Amino acid sequence: MSERILKSITSGDDAKRRLKSGIDKLANVVGSTLGYGGRTVLIETPYGLPEPTKDGYKTLQSIFLSDDVESMACEVAKQASQRTVDLAGDQTTTTIVLLQAFFNESLKAIANGKSPNDVKREIEQSRDLVLRFLDDLAIDLTDELIHSVALTSANGDEEIAKIVTEAYIKAGENGAVSHLRSETHETYLDYVDGTLVESGIAHELLINNFSDRTCELEDSPLIVCSNIAFKAFRQIQPFLEFALTNNRQIAIIADWSNSQSIDIKDTIVQNVLAKKLKCVLINCPSFGNKRKDLIEDLALLCGTQILSSLSGDDFYGREAQFMGTCKKIVVGKIDTIITPNEDEKIDLARNSKIDELEVIFKNTKSQLEKKYVRDRISKLSGGVSIIKVGAVIESELQEKIDRVDDAVCAVRSAKEEGVIAGGGVALFNSAGLDLDDITTLSVIAPLNKILQNAGVDKTLHLKDYPFGYDVKEFKEVNMIEAGIVDSKKAMKYALINAVAASNTLIMTDNVVTNMRNVYGNE
Repeated sequence: MSERILKSITSGDDAKRRLKSGIDKLANVVGSTLGYGGRTVLIETPYGLPEPTKDGYKTLQSIFLSDDVESMACEVAKQASQRTVDLAGDQTTTTIVLLQAFFNESLKAIANGKSPNDVKREIEQSRDLVLRFLDDLAIDLTDELIHSVALTSANGDEEIAKIVTEAYIKAGENGAVSHLRSETHETYLDYVDGTLVESGIAHELLINNFSDRTCELEDSPLIVCSNIAFKAFRQIQPFLEFALTNNRQIAIIADWSNSQSIDIKDTIVQNVLAKKLKCVLINCPSFGNKRKDLIEDLALLCGTQILSSLSGDDFYGREAQFMGTCKKIVVGKIDTIITPNEDEKIDLARNSKIDELEVIFKNTKSQLEKKYVRDRISKLSGGVSIIKVGAVIESELQEKIDRVDDAVCAVRSAKEEGVIAGGGVALFNSAGLDLDDITTLSVIAPLNKILQNAGVDKTLHLKDYPFGYDVKEFKEVNMIEAGIVDSKKAMKYALINAVAASNTLIMTDNVVTNMRNVYGNE
């Protein structure tokens, strides 16, 4: 007899009311952290310990609502925020603030007789206008602006802004920046000769270094680089058996997100927990052709070939062809650092590929293509600045790590697509475009929330862009000259993902949820 979960159906106005309630509960808490005047949220851990944070993303991930429909709204918001994290690494709180504004204003329009389809269409048209507006405003990142981006994202923490700036400058144009827990109470900068991959661990149960929530494999671990999603355990079994037979650690970079790969992943995790295997699974970086190129570059650094659709399904007897090695690999939640072996053959191949990419970089006219090629050169060149974050007590450390992470991700994003005036000013000025009423009211929400959190209760009559309101000094300033700037890429994806989530919710008329603690047998 198959087991099934009974469902509860909520429809019409009741569904929308409860979806709104869920978004409002979530956004009111997460939004309270926005801006320099944002407040800390105190989260209870599963063990009953206090964990203070001013990180909107961490706050969001800690919230689970008891009402089933409210919970569904919460999960949609989490997906939007997660998408912003994956693509830009910053502005997750802005995503939620915008989502709340778009959803609530859309509901008002629908209540006044407007069709949800018309609302969705008009918002998407206006969104595209705002995105083009942000493109026009963006300016390239300089060393001075690196400090400004870091300072804004770290909520005005000068110590963090300085060390993040130093980290990026020391890493150089082709280098990368990451962060780990410090072994002491001090926060300091370290530099290692390795390659940073913007993709992390596929399952948290594989963590073996609990002090900084990473999985570390040393002593020349094996590494498999796959551009395919494994669909059957037999595809990956030869590599695991080779590692087990030879008592070697193994890292496998692959797409672990589809349903078949999830089952394989769970089987591997069970074997690791049972101490039968020393293995870490790493999510594939990026998407599409970019993913393929990055995986090929990583395989080159590790002295192997990638698994692709042309590699076949049966790897017994061919394991060595698709297994490379490295000196060390450290896999975190969102980043992986691979330290290649010192090998003359690999160095020659790497330098040859870098020379090839430099020619492509010089000959291409597309700025997006240039940035993409520069990113590949960075991966191949190696060199990672690692910020070791320290504090006196655990709760202080967690909160500091969150701010360092925000600053590092914001600068990384700003390097790709430039910066715009911060403090909600860029979106605020976009309200002067020919937008629909809902978008006009929604894009000013981040600025209003920043002012509210800082206790500024007045109507502002700001000069033209880039002028805004400095909630630290309580005065109107040129935001770029004052060093209050945001990553354009992060703001872009905050808007895109907020609109996508809001439109999903406004097009919803029925919500089907699992009945709590009630199961039926067929």
